[in-house]
Amino acid sequence: MESSQASTPDPSQLPTSVRWKRALVALARVMRDPGQTEQVLEFNIHANAGTLARRIARFMDDPGGKQLYAEQRRIDSHTVDLEKLAALPEGTLGRAYAEFMRARGLTPEVFDGPPKGITDPRAAYVVQRLRQTHDLWHVVTGFDTDAASEIALQAFTFAQTRSPGAGILAAAGTVRGSREKPLLARDVVGAYRIGKRAEALATFPWEDHWATPLWKVRAMLGLPLEPTGLRAA
Repeated sequence: MESSQASTPDPSQLPTSVRWKRALVALARVMRDPGQTEQVLEFNIHANAGTLARRIARFMDDPGGKQLYAEQRRIDSHTVDLEKLAALPEGTLGRAYAEFMRARGLTPEVFDGPPKGITDPRAAYVVQRLRQTHDLWHVVTGFDTDAASEIALQAFTFAQTRSPGAGILAAAGTVRGSREKPLLARDVVGAYRIGKRAEALATFPWEDHWATPLWKVRAMLGLPLEPTGLRAA
């Protein structure tokens, strides 16, 4: 990991044309196979590099974000014990998260290491924090991990973070997915609107609320207490 990190250029230092060429190559691969998580990350890191500084500043201007960074809060295999979370009372955030992860064969250690190529420690932290909490966004919004639901969550994410990558993935995915799910665009727009109304998920201290009822966490975040998830047929 260390040698890969050292040899990977910081995307924010690359010429714009080079960044977008790499982003579009990754996007083409994602459109062919939405399950290529590594290519989604590759696309996002290059598509978002040009606006990263502005979004990092917004994160750090939020008192919650500033505290997360000061405390170096992380959600990874070193700080999360899925067995302990699964033992929490039914209906709590922690138990719902553990059940979500286990049901899909996921583990917090996926994002243990730092994001490749990002040299600014604040930027690296924020990018990593968003990656580590992505599955929690699934849990509280009710969007599953199938391709169509991921597209809707990207629209929600764009409304929350204004990251170009999320907006492009939502738009491109909607165009592609609407062939099979004609009503997908309705759900994508709905997800965007929910994201606009909600509180900032990026700076929420998830670790403080493992034992909090899931409905109460959703209320704190301004989300529907009983989300419908994807409704497109």
